[in-house]
Parts: sequence; structure tokens; C-alpha cells
Amino acid sequence: MTRPLHLEDLEARDVPAAIGTLDPSFGTGGLVRTTFGGVDAAVAVALQADGRIVVAGSTAVGNDFAVARYNPDGTPDTTFAGDGTTTIDFEFVANDEQATAVAIQDDGKIVVVGTATFAGDQDFVIARFNPDGTPDTSFSADGMARFDFNGGGTNNDLAFGVAVQGTGPGRSIVIVGTTDQSGALLFTNIGVVRLADDGTVASSADFSLGGAEEARGVAIDPAGRIVVVGHTDAGGGIIPGNLGVIRVLADGTTLDPTFDGDGRLVVDIGGGNDEAAGVALLPDGRIVVAGTVVGAGSNFVLTRLNPDGSPDLSLTGDGEAVFSIGGVDTARGVAVQPDGRIVVVGTTDTGAAPDNFAVLRLNPDGTPDISFSPDGRVTVDVGGSDDAAGVAIDRNGRIVVAGRTSTLNDFAVARLIGNVEKGELVAVGGAANGAAAVFEPTTAGVLPAAPSAAVAAFGASAATVRTAVGDVNGDGFDDTIVTTGPGVPLRVAVVSGADDGTLLVAPFAPFAGSEDFVGGGFVSAGDFDGDGRAEFVVTPDVSGGPRVTVFTRNADGSTTVRADFFGIDDPNFRGGARTAVGDVDGDGRPDLSVAAGFGGGPRVALYDGVTVLGGTPTRLVADFFAFAGSDAVNLRNGAFVAAGDVDGDGFAELVFGGGPGGAPRVFALGGALVSAGNVAGAQAAPVANFFVAGNSADRGGVRVAVADLDGDHRADVLAGSGENRPAGLRAYLGANITGPAEPATFQDVSLFGGLSLSGGVFVG
Repeated sequence: MTRPLHLEDLEARDVPAAIGTLDPSFGTGGLVRTTFGGVDAAVAVALQADGRIVVAGSTAVGNDFAVARYNPDGTPDTTFAGDGTTTIDFEFVANDEQATAVAIQDDGKIVVVGTATFAGDQDFVIARFNPDGTPDTSFSADGMARFDFNGGGTNNDLAFGVAVQGTGPGRSIVIVGTTDQSGALLFTNIGVVRLADDGTVASSADFSLGGAEEARGVAIDPAGRIVVVGHTDAGGGIIPGNLGVIRVLADGTTLDPTFDGDGRLVVDIGGGNDEAAGVALLPDGRIVVAGTVVGAGSNFVLTRLNPDGSPDLSLTGDGEAVFSIGGVDTARGVAVQPDGRIVVVGTTDTGAAPDNFAVLRLNPDGTPDISFSPDGRVTVDVGGSDDAAGVAIDRNGRIVVAGRTSTLNDFAVARLIGNVEKGELVAVGGAANGAAAVFEPTTAGVLPAAPSAAVAAFGASAATVRTAVGDVNGDGFDDTIVTTGPGVPLRVAVVSGADDGTLLVAPFAPFAGSEDFVGGGFVSAGDFDGDGRAEFVVTPDVSGGPRVTVFTRNADGSTTVRADFFGIDDPNFRGGARTAVGDVDGDGRPDLSVAAGFGGGPRVALYDGVTVLGGTPTRLVADFFAFAGSDAVNLRNGAFVAAGDVDGDGFAELVFGGGPGGAPRVFALGGALVSAGNVAGAQAAPVANFFVAGNSADRGGVRVAVADLDGDHRADVLAGSGENRPAGLRAYLGANITGPAEPATFQDVSLFGGLSLSGGVFVG
């Protein structure tokens, strides 16, 4: 079954944004320009866990390092230095402070490296900023550090790359570049420096590949080893000859003998002069090196190496590839997507027009990705003569490219749509037929009047079902996870989204020793471990304890329990629990919220998703009541909960619905405030707070869910009818939720022939 692409908003019938095109939700038409008042050039980009974008470079005003931070929508982040920009002056020699790379630490501090000149002596320089944009005085006393390989003598040390090794106070900042002990730039070596968290030198070393070397990029592999890429001219001089790669043990001084025998590798691609641009690592330790080859022309080049340094033959058959963008092409950066696709960025000059940004995307096997464009190549005209310098992939798969444009000599940032923009499935249960109705949103983000399929995992059954949606087997299709409701023994199953019929997980009893439990269950889903396959979370309904069990589907269709704990700290409570999965704290990993069920108050626990599969999950905040005031006391059938980024700020909102006995109230709390511990502030200024259809007198409650119906990377809110009410669903696009009141624009869908359902509609 082919799922539809979702390319336009419900209200706007504009030309849709497609994969490989500029993202219209970013800046102006997908572009942002920033000036520091002079000749400004961005050289690197990094993404924070909350989706904010950090771009580093230099400005000729004061000849300083320059840093800009943007919100996910491209607007300046005014929490950073007041206006989203800052500069730092090393106060040594004017006209010669050039930033070259940027990295973000796990504590949110920003590290920028480059080169400055001290009376003819070029040295590595490093600046570190606090998350608010101020210099970090815990780093080398003033936020600035300098390193000279010659201990104060006159030589040329040029920094080109930075990476952060480790986390917490024991982390190190690794800077790589070129050091020339002769002072003539003829016999340069690769230089590697590690700084402790306070800016003091932890180690330094230089390495030779047999000629004149320049290091251009660095990455830290899963074992903490330092992978440095650059180029070497075995004959001496400064003209690059071949790509060079070294791998250094975590101590920063010892070459790793398990990499090509001696820790060093030289790669000749195409017989021309190869110049490295950057490096990216796959989770399994494979190394992707991108650069430029200059021979008959100038083209992008790429090689992928196995962890032992041998060519990865699954890339084009020999581990190497050369690509022309269409002119004189120069690669400047590389990134690897979670699905293994490779993005290389740089500049192309066709000679007939000013230079443009160039973006090449390849499939994991090295062939051009024709889903990105007909030939895998896209050029972007920022407005003048444009040079791309860095790339990053955000968690929504969008491609962020930073560089410069000659239009006002500004920083330039472009964001391209990187993923197939499709809406998510919606699965609805509640009728006493053992089946769930599956709806596929249209290309406008509209739910069709009739379901596309009926998912019947339990055969001929009079049971109601509860639903969730998630890709449990990693095939790219949203699968439907179903549990039985009260009245029959609790069973869970997963049905393939590829055909809405194949059982990926046959019905099973989720709680060992409770195979005869007939209180029903709930289910939610999300990818906690980042492996591309969703785990699914099962909890009991009425008469069950607040037990939370997390399952992974194995390749043979069996399941493995990944976590099993009481989500509410009251093992004697017998009202069950309801869960939701979403990235509330904005760290790029989904978190788990647990709400008490029948007979309980609207109590909620929120767990850090990073810890959910570790055996003892850690709470992000203290437990709280979903609804404030008298509702916290008077509502005794818990709350329904969903989690998704409704307002597009990078943090999932917690969306609550009143349980049976309560009104159909939809109450959404901002994830940024909740995860920071400011629940009261989130409740005082909710993202949404309304009664469905304005009906505050209804006492059937409301079941809530979120799904990105229109593919705009914002969560849309779904409200299912409550107990003993005509079966229906109301959908609100996140783009229309602009204040706490019920949006004026919504869609109503009648379900199950409009029958009144004793348990209400369950939507996932």
C-alpha cells in the first residue's frame, strides 16, 4: 500500500513544498540572511537538541569570530545575547581572526574554533559561550583559549575542526588542524589538541602521513576514538594530492593500530588532486569522507571506510564515488542521515551565473537519491555569489546548509525538505466488532469520510479495541498496534501498515501471570532507542495496577520486554494507567508520560525517554495533576494523554483530555515549561484549553491523540467522542491552534455509523 504524500496545509492551497525544495516554514521561503555589519561569512552549523540552529563564522567588523542562533522557524533567538547574535574578539592582531568550526556540548555550551595571528605567529584559538551567548568564564577564565604547537615560537598552526569527546565535567574538546614547524607551510603535519573542560591542555600531538598534510575535519567514534580527515601531498608543498585519514585513540596521542594497521590511511580517488571537506560517522563505526577532486574538472568525491579502514564495498562496489554538480564544484561538508543516506554540500560555479549552494544526496549504496531530486542534486540561489560551508540534519530530516552570500556579504542559511512529507495514519477503535478503522490523510491533511481499511487482529470478536500507530518493524510504514478493551481477556497485536492485514505480532497476553485479566488495556508507541523501530507501551485499564510494560518486536514476530515498572507510585491503585510518547524535553529522544486511570485523580508522571529502557526510568519532573484547581480534586477518572509538538517549538506538548465523568476538555501544556519543572507556569498559560464544540455540560470525557496529518512537522490534535455519545472524531491542525480557545477551523468525521458507544471512541 502506498501512503499519500502530504504537501499542503488544510487552509492554504498554495503550491506545495516537496522533498528537495526549500522549506517554506523556515525564514523567508526557506532562507535566512544575517548581517553583523560588514563582510560576514558563515563557515559551520550545528543543531541543538531543542532544534535551535547555531551558525558560526567571522565578520570583518573588528575581524572577530561571529555566532548567530536561530529558532527552529529561522527567526533570531533573542534569548541568545539579546538579539540572536554575538561576536568575540581575541584582541591580538586585527584583520586575522578566522573561525572555522563549531560544536555544541551536552550542557548546551557552544564551542567555536579557528585561527588568529600573534605578531606573525598563527595559532589555534578557541572560544566557548554559555547557552545565553555570554562568554563562558569557567573556560580559561575569560571564555577564550590559545594553543601554539611550537610553545610560543613562530610557526603556522591552523585549526579547521572541532568535536566534543565525552559528556559531563570529564568531557574534552578536540581541535584538529595543521601545524607547520618550519614556518614555511611546506612540511605540515596533522595537529590534534585536546582541552579539558576548563580550557587547560589535556594532550597534544602531531602526525605525519609522509608529506605535507592538512586536517579538515574530526569526529568521535562510539569508542571515543578520534577520527581525523584531511589531505596529503607526499611530494611536499601545499597542493593537496590524496585524501588522508587517521584514527587516534581516546588519549589523543596514540595512533590506533586496528585502523589500517598503523592508524593511518591515504586514499587516491580518480587520479586527481583530492582535498578533504569533512567526515561523518555511522552508528556502526563506518567512516564517510567527502571532499573535492581537481583534475580535468572539479567534482565532489566520496569514500566510505569500514571501521578497520578497508573500503566499504557496499558503496558503489569499491567504496568510492565522484559526482559532478554541473560546474566547478567544491565540497565543504558532509552529514549522514539516520537511515544511512549521505548529504554532501558545497558550491558550484557554472561560469554562466554567480556561484550557488550545491546539495547532493546519495542512497546508502552511493547512488544518487532520486527521491530528493531527479538526479540527487539540488542547487540553491541565496541571492548573490553564494558559498556553502557546512551542513546538519535536524531530527525531522530537514537539511540545514550554512555559508555566505555576496548579497550584503551576509551569513546565509537555507533549509531544505529532506523527508517524504507524509501525514501519519490515524487508527480508531471503540465499536464492539474487534476491529480498528484506519484513516489515511489526504494530501491536504484531511481525513477521508470513510476509513481506508478495517484492521481486525482478533478475528471474529465482540471486543472493543484501543489503538496506537508506529513503525514497529522499520519498513517505513506506520503499523497499527491494538489492544482489546474490557470484557475479554487482554490481548495485544500489531498489524502491518504495508497492507493493513499481515500480523507483525500475533495476539498475545502482555502481562505474564495475568492471562485472564479482562479489564482491557491501552497502548502507545515511540522509538526510544533510536533504531528506526518503534517500541510499544502497554498498560492495563480499569481494575489493573499502574503497570507499564514496553515491548520491542523481533524480526521473527516475537516480542521482547524492554521495560516493566509501575508508572504511578501506588502499586495498590487499581484504575490502570494511560500513556503517551513524545519528546517533551526537546532532547531528540521521545519521553514517556503516564496518567492515572479510572478512580484516580488526573495524576501524571513524566519519564525521561533516555532512561525508559534502562530498567529504572528517571522522572523529568515531580508528579503533577494534569488539571489545576478544583479539577485536580474533583475529577476521579484520571485523564487521557497524548504528546506532540503542537506549536512547532521543538518540545512536545502534553495534551490532556478529561476522563469519563468530566467534560470534553482539551488542555495542552507547553513541553518547554513542563520539562523545566514549571508546571504551574504551563497551566497558567496553556497552549490549548477548550471544550470540544464548546460543550462544558457533557460528562462523557474525551479521548485525545496527536498526529501530523498535513506533514508540516507540527502535531495536529484529534479528539474522540466520549462515553455514550455518537461516535465521532474532531481534528484540529496544529497550525490553527494559535491560542487557548477552540480553533474556528476543524474537521468532523462521523465514525461507526454514528452509533453511541458505551466506552467512547479511542484514537491513536
